[in-house]
Amino acid sequence: MTLPRPLRAAAVVILLSFNAVGAPSVARAADLTVTAYGGAWEQAYRKCFVQPFEKQTGKTVDVILGSPMQWINQVGANPAHPPIDVMVGLVDSGEIARERGLVDKISDAEIPNLKQLKPNMLGYGKGYGFPIAFGDFGLMYSKKAVPNPPQTWKEFVDGTVAGKWHAGLPGISYVATAQGVIGLFATVYGGSLDNVQPGLDQVKRMKASGNVSFYSEPNSPLISLRSGDIDIAMYFDGRAWAEHDANNPDIGYLNPRPGAVAFPTMVQKVKNGSPLGYQFMNVLASAEGQSCFANLLQYSASNRDVKYSDQVRSRIAKDDDSLWLSFDVVSKKTPEWVEMWNKQIGR
Repeated sequence: MTLPRPLRAAAVVILLSFNAVGAPSVARAADLTVTAYGGAWEQAYRKCFVQPFEKQTGKTVDVILGSPMQWINQVGANPAHPPIDVMVGLVDSGEIARERGLVDKISDAEIPNLKQLKPNMLGYGKGYGFPIAFGDFGLMYSKKAVPNPPQTWKEFVDGTVAGKWHAGLPGISYVATAQGVIGLFATVYGGSLDNVQPGLDQVKRMKASGNVSFYSEPNSPLISLRSGDIDIAMYFDGRAWAEHDANNPDIGYLNPRPGAVAFPTMVQKVKNGSPLGYQFMNVLASAEGQSCFANLLQYSASNRDVKYSDQVRSRIAKDDDSLWLSFDVVSKKTPEWVEMWNKQIGR
């Protein structure tokens, strides 16, 4: 028996959640513990940063997967002896870690390669971290299923409601949802970061149509698009292009007007973590490491000396074309937005 499309998508999410959470973990002693996002992001992170660091220093690195708020809470539970030395996250989650006093101030005395970073990128860390790279959160789609993809966000919403395609949207637990969905749609539909109800109303419209599946981890929409369970999804540009090149040439990507929300990936040294964290962050800031990472994941790097391939240069997010929402406002408003989402849309 073939399951209906929404049930197949749900089964995929359940299976992935079990694999991510239910599988037994094997603890190992390492000199440094760092965090990473899963899938292609982790693979590139290991190749471009972890392996060079281990080769340079002779030290071992343990990479743990999860989400920024999960890591912040783990550090906050034992700040004197944190289980993590270096955290990655987004600018808004980085602001939360800074406000909670969980991360160390940084300078080019500890991290000489900070001098190579673009000033606008470095500024997002407020002296307590820096972005490795940034990408846009636009639309990934099947060229066969959606030969005429929506050129604006309103066309995407209306097309989903009308059943022109089955869409994948991130759920409230996904790292991009607060800015990339709630903040975006509030802005597009006449609201603001202080009034996100117009944005939530559009998510409710799409959910009520029955033409939406929600995902909670980054591999799910790739699997669902490949299997035909969804036709189009809100997703990160670099991951979409990486999937296109590696596994699925049917995948297309675009940033609908008036633009897609920019997401810089912030890295921070955990207070009371190993001093080796500074050396690791110096590798993260290097032109060599970021050139490797940016070309593999097709994200726009923070180091001004990064060299892109011709193909990647034509695809990566551009500062002036992206939507830059206020990270300070997002970090303060996210708990309220999560509560509104859970009450109106569901967990």
